[in-house]
Amino acid sequence: MQKNRYKLGLLLTCTCSILPVQANENDLFGVDIYGRLSLSYQLQNNKQTGEVWKLANNASRLGFKGGSVFSKNMSIIYQIEFGVEADDGDKKGRTLSQRDTFLGVQSDWGRFIAGRITIPFKEAKGNFDYFNDLQGELGKIIDGEERLDNVLQYDSQKILGPIKTTIAIVPGENTHDSSQDGPADGISSAIEYKNNDLFFSAAINSNIKQLDQLRLVATWPVGSLRFGLLFQHTKTSKKTLLLADGSNSANAYGVSSSYSFNKNRINAQFIQSDSSMKLSDATQFSISWEHSFNSRTTFFTYFADRDAEQTDKSESYYALGLKYNF
Repeated sequence: MQKNRYKLGLLLTCTCSILPVQANENDLFGVDIYGRLSLSYQLQNNKQTGEVWKLANNASRLGFKGGSVFSKNMSIIYQIEFGVEADDGDKKGRTLSQRDTFLGVQSDWGRFIAGRITIPFKEAKGNFDYFNDLQGELGKIIDGEERLDNVLQYDSQKILGPIKTTIAIVPGENTHDSSQDGPADGISSAIEYKNNDLFFSAAINSNIKQLDQLRLVATWPVGSLRFGLLFQHTKTSKKTLLLADGSNSANAYGVSSSYSFNKNRINAQFIQSDSSMKLSDATQFSISWEHSFNSRTTFFTYFADRDAEQTDKSESYYALGLKYNF
């Protein structure tokens, strides 16, 4: 009996000694769980089909990110992020859909990642788009707001001070098309300048979704106000590919502004587009009010109106919503 007690004590001692080591090993991976739930109850009015009330999911998501140091000043980093359908649990038959998911290396020289990634062209809008993930966002009226598969991307982080450069290459991976079997059939790149609240960017897409594009963005503060300007030029990579108005090229212009006071913010945004792959002669106006209860919880209400040559795609939205970040 005494011998069994001794063995049990020895086993407990060894177990207690091992557990801290295992915990420390897990800490090396620095796993962070994060996410967002965003829902709005909204009245949608289509100029052709009429009105309908909807509970809408606004890009709710769940993610895991982290990494570990494996040599001096060099780390493995990763991110796994899913879109969550918080309204009806269904997106083309799926409850979860893949968002930015990548594996990479980070060091003093910058960051290299590979996977499914939001391209630099889209990221170059900075904080211009106050209606991102809502019905008034840029992607509803212009092209270039892409998250793509099979992306290899490098960004300089802060090695150039306030200037950051990013370049992404996208192989077509198509063995049946000689124009889509190279190492970099599509390229997206951007250069950004950010100093305090002053932001400028220039971005280029080359053969991304068969489009060549240029985007210029500037945002700056004036007291409690913040202003933004956007210009975009789009041209099809192939003459046989036409935009919605039958042309091969188009321009888009945008202006945005916000006013912050106490825990509130009022946002307004206007976009005009000659044409895109879906819409021609289109304009979009959006205005919203946000109230932050705390750093995680925000109540919002907004109105967005989208007018286009295609009557069935001309719509307006009135919405009340709640967003929670964790």
